Amino acid sequence: MKILVVEDDKIIAKTLADALTEQLFVVDIATDGQAGWEQAQAFNYDLILLDVMLPKLDGITLCQKLRYFNKKIPILLLTARDNSQDKIKGLDAGADDYVVKPFNLEELLARIRALLRRGNESASVIKKWGGLCLNPQSCEVSYNDKQLNLTPKEYEILNLLMHNTQRVFSCSVILDRVWDLEDTPTEDTVRAHIKGLRHKLKSVNAPTDLIETVYGLGYRLKQQKNNLPLKKSQKKDKTEPNISNKYQQKLQQSINKIWDRVKGSISERIDVVEQAVIAGKNGKLETNLQHQAQQEAHKLAGSLGTFGLAYGSDLAREIETLLTAELPINSAKNFHISKLLSTLRNEIDRHNSNIDNKQSLNQQPKYIDAKSSTETYLSYTDSFSQECKLLLILEDNLLAKQLLQEATTKKVQCILAKNSTLLTDIDAYINHDCHSHCQDLLFSANVVLLDLEITSNAEKILAKLSSQMPFLPVVVLNTQGDLSDRIKIAKLGASAYLTKQLPAAQVIDIVLDIWRKNQIPGTVMIVDYDWSTLEIIKHILTQWGIKAVTLNDERDFWKTLEDTVPDLLI
Repeated sequence: MKILVVEDDKIIAKTLADALTEQLFVVDIATDGQAGWEQAQAFNYDLILLDVMLPKLDGITLCQKLRYFNKKIPILLLTARDNSQDKIKGLDAGADDYVVKPFNLEELLARIRALLRRGNESASVIKKWGGLCLNPQSCEVSYNDKQLNLTPKEYEILNLLMHNTQRVFSCSVILDRVWDLEDTPTEDTVRAHIKGLRHKLKSVNAPTDLIETVYGLGYRLKQQKNNLPLKKSQKKDKTEPNISNKYQQKLQQSINKIWDRVKGSISERIDVVEQAVIAGKNGKLETNLQHQAQQEAHKLAGSLGTFGLAYGSDLAREIETLLTAELPINSAKNFHISKLLSTLRNEIDRHNSNIDNKQSLNQQPKYIDAKSSTETYLSYTDSFSQECKLLLILEDNLLAKQLLQEATTKKVQCILAKNSTLLTDIDAYINHDCHSHCQDLLFSANVVLLDLEITSNAEKILAKLSSQMPFLPVVVLNTQGDLSDRIKIAKLGASAYLTKQLPAAQVIDIVLDIWRKNQIPGTVMIVDYDWSTLEIIKHILTQWGIKAVTLNDERDFWKTLEDTVPDLLI
């Protein structure tokens, strides 16, 4: 759990942070009220420890501000004033508790635990998941009564997963929840900790996939009913890299095409740097040309790595550094730049040669089946098609007939799937292993209508579609419409929950409405001085059906922003 300490006394703040860290809390410190407000806005905290007398923004005002903006975080006030009026003022401002300085550290920690229990009743309950057991009070973890010796970060990651068993956590969210602001590592660190956790779990005979990787999304605990060790023949680890490799191959082909279009501009940038080198050699390098060459080297450093030229990017960055110096470039430095530039040209020539060789050896990607949709992995489905394509997964022949008739009337393309091998078919479709038995999915539906009562696999089908094909809306049909069922299905990723009592015409109308809403692509605005970078990002986003607006002149920024109103700005 994550706690924010807002305290201007550095000694008290450090003491509190150390004591809380010992209790396996993640702690951030803010030394004034304004910083506390900004951090509370930017990050998710489970509790805030707040001093009353703070610079820039006092604790009472900060407390009121947090409550005004509907921040329901438990707040514990710290103050040196021990009178009733101050306590009333603090509690009326929205604080949950009030502790007077000097405080007893043990009592303060007990109050913090009590507030966390009040805010989250499950926080103090022993959590169990299959044979895995986590005790928040003693911070102990065991599997089938075998104790695990975890590091604080490993414990926090497991604690996070066990308190949110239905949620998938990305590396960035785990970083936010488990690491403090002063020690924020990269996502590779999260992966290393997950690997360490899995190794320790394996050492006590826990299933190999107890902590499950949801491809492209993050990590979660494996669902209990499947929480058994996999046989060697069932392990999926070997297939996941193949999926990734296919995607990388597809992406690399796209990047290579863009490289063909921009390599002329890359060469022109190198020419500018070479002009500066020649001028320097003759003792005629002017400030303007040096600055222009430095700018071109900077652009090369930023763009070459995007095309897989990591070493070329490093060379350009070193050239940029040498050209940045304010003092005139002497002959030794000029010679060094010249050598770097020569190496850079050779690196680019080698890159061009590699691309030409690959294109001549393999004009068409081997992994694409002639019968399959060539864009399925990048875009999953033809989400932004001009027509609604509905895949029906149900066994009720009468209902199916009614839906097919209504679909035809409303010009909705419709196909009825065979559910007996559907889970296998979905895997095959996603992996581009498309055979004759999965023609239903090759229909490239952009909406799915799933009957929850077809087989016991219905929920598995929904979960797989939601995780592997997130842009494909799934509408579910069920006889029952209980709130608990609706919540359960919503968590699995359904776009809508309909009862079978609805007329077929109304069901198709709802399907069409969901399809139309899904037709509106998100808009991303990208601002960068480098056209090649812009073109790569635009190409990738377009593959996903996302509208990309590019800009390389900051003078048009506000007008473009107001005209496009993007959902995301890069």
